[in-house]
Amino acid sequence: MKPHHAALFGAKTPFRSLRDGLKRPTWAILGVGLLGAGLTILAAFSLGQRPADPAEWTSLARPPQVRPDYRGIVIPPNIAPLNFAVEEAATGYCVQVRAGDDQAITVHSCDGGIRLPLRPWKALLDQNRGRRLEVDVFIRDEDGRWQLFEPLEWTVAAEEIDSHLVYRLLGPTFSTYKHLGIYQRDLAAYEESPVLFGGSFEQGCTNCHAFANNRPEPFLLHVRPGLDESVAPGMIVVRDGKAARVNTRIGPISNPAGYTAWHPGGEVAVFSINDTVQYMHGAGKETREVYDRNSDLAIVDFRTGAVSNDPAIADPARLETFPAWSPDGKHLYFCSAPSLWEQVKDSLLGDYKQVKYDLMRVGYDAAANQWGKPETLLASADTGKSILQPRPSPDGRYLLFCMCDHGPFPAFREDADLYLMDLSNRSYRRLEANSPRSESWHAWSSNSRWIVFESRRDNGHVAWPYLCYLDASGREHRPFLLPQKDPRFYETCLKTFNLPEFVTGPITVPEREILRAVRSAPPEGVPRPSGGSTARE
Repeated sequence: MKPHHAALFGAKTPFRSLRDGLKRPTWAILGVGLLGAGLTILAAFSLGQRPADPAEWTSLARPPQVRPDYRGIVIPPNIAPLNFAVEEAATGYCVQVRAGDDQAITVHSCDGGIRLPLRPWKALLDQNRGRRLEVDVFIRDEDGRWQLFEPLEWTVAAEEIDSHLVYRLLGPTFSTYKHLGIYQRDLAAYEESPVLFGGSFEQGCTNCHAFANNRPEPFLLHVRPGLDESVAPGMIVVRDGKAARVNTRIGPISNPAGYTAWHPGGEVAVFSINDTVQYMHGAGKETREVYDRNSDLAIVDFRTGAVSNDPAIADPARLETFPAWSPDGKHLYFCSAPSLWEQVKDSLLGDYKQVKYDLMRVGYDAAANQWGKPETLLASADTGKSILQPRPSPDGRYLLFCMCDHGPFPAFREDADLYLMDLSNRSYRRLEANSPRSESWHAWSSNSRWIVFESRRDNGHVAWPYLCYLDASGREHRPFLLPQKDPRFYETCLKTFNLPEFVTGPITVPEREILRAVRSAPPEGVPRPSGGSTARE
């Protein structure tokens, strides 16, 4: 690939935008403003082979076709450069990202792939928090004439996004998997590193990672054995740089833990116990169907290892799943549906479309480990849909959740959409950020200004992470695809980015430490605390 050329023109340089028709000198000036010191550092680089900037052009009355579609978005001031590809036939490309008439980054490309330089990009965003950037895209035709499209607009938010994103990468799985792992990504750059790769323990499965208050520690994840049957399924908890197994399969609880939510205090967590079945339809856009034959919630105390449950969260007549704590830890949100069948052999159930989940909330006294009486916040009988995956905002104002036609697994439902509830009055609305395809697996940043969710909007087969700004009034703005270093990364990406979660810093525990715990034997069960039901009968 031929080299790209870039320059950032700082506020104290004699810069005018390319729209002014100013021809460039042979030398390009890189200006990086140091606001704290009140200085501007200027560095000159000889660009003898640098393509000539457009001096004259004709204007086109439309925006350019770019991929990813980064038009009209709000971006964090600490996000990695939004590299993209210009999907217009041309012999040359020039892109200028500018803030007013005195700051800009100019990039030339021979193939339409636009790679914005990291250091100038960071400086430009940091100096323009709360302001709008315009992106001018020029293309050169076969006769050497330049054309200028209508500008793209990027608004730099004042509020930052959490520094890292943790997600599971997996291929389009149906019944088997091979390469699967949990990874972390530095959102200010492009560095991606494995937290735990399933190939490290013979094609094992890693899933359902969870964090307390968006912090990188403590955190937990779950493992399932692959080809190495000596690896036991179970929960792995990482705290203070050490990983350890926690035995949640005690007494009548025979299935491994599933979806898990840390209590804000960091000492206990609620997890689901799901007996999940997947089968295939003979035809349709999505052939996979998932249902729970049985599911309950239970709570584990990491200080003692004790596991218990209660009829409030484990009603024998209902299916409970998807736990999520309120920011103050006084309430647990979860989803619940009536159990319409007894446990049967894996077979097509004629009434699977009748399974729709209600949105529930129950009080919790952490000091006494006592549950209140569950209440229904939103009933499927009123919405006609299955209500899933509730996630309260860290500031306690909103509840983000998903609704689809039926069932407990919105990722496989094309009609799955995100909704936002105002917890002050329980009003809710469908997000404008939705697409005609599935949206699910959403999470909040620690400042409640950013959400991330996975969406199948781009091709309908794999889900990719979209970031979305929520302003102070609770209005979401146009979401944008997670930036990648390669402008054409997503054109060949066949991986799903599953369960994206924001964290405020990098996970520093080595993968080998987690692997040590994965290969360890499960601990013995511990006596249950007295009082209350210990397990569903």
